[in-house]
Parts: sequence; structure tokens; C-alpha cells
Amino acid sequence: MTGDPVAPDKVHDEVHDETVPRRAESVLTAFLDGDAVLYLVDEARPVLLNTTAAAVWAAIDGTATVAEIAALLADLYETDPAAVRDDVKSAVQRLRELRLTNQ
Repeated sequence: MTGDPVAPDKVHDEVHDETVPRRAESVLTAFLDGDAVLYLVDEARPVLLNTTAAAVWAAIDGTATVAEIAALLADLYETDPAAVRDDVKSAVQRLRELRLTNQ
């Protein structure tokens, strides 16, 4: 993921399995060849997501927990949910730091 980092004092609590990420309302999304380009309208700032982060972003619907997103992606990529859970947590944390999710 690319984008401007948020100051450490503005980062929220740690991401847990029960965390339910919600997309910020002011984010526009375009998917391109598995990657995603997000545009944070309020800040006039683009963010490029790699394929893994784009898959996490696509699964964020405001109701699914991190554990549920990991299970969905594990099913999609035919792997164990525990194997992708840390990647999902890291991606959600970074999306949070970039103010792309509301938490």
C-alpha cells in the first residue's frame, strides 16, 4: 500500500479478530488487474493497494469481522484462515492508519 502515513499518536487500537472494519464514506475505488486505486476525496489523496490489500478492501463491507474476512480470503485462495489472518490484520491496520476506514 502506498500513501501518506498518519502520525503514530493518531493510530487507533490494535486490530483483533473481532474488529469490524468499515470503509470511510469519502473513498472512491477502482479495481485494476487485481490491484486497487483508492481516492480519499476529503484529502484529495490517492492510495494504491497491491493485490492482497485490494482483496481485503473488497471484503470490507462494514459487517464482516477480520476473522470472517480472513476465512473468506482463505476460501478464495484455498488456504488456511490462520495463514492469512495476520496479513488481513496488517492490511486493516494500514488502511486505518491511512484513514481509509472508520474505526
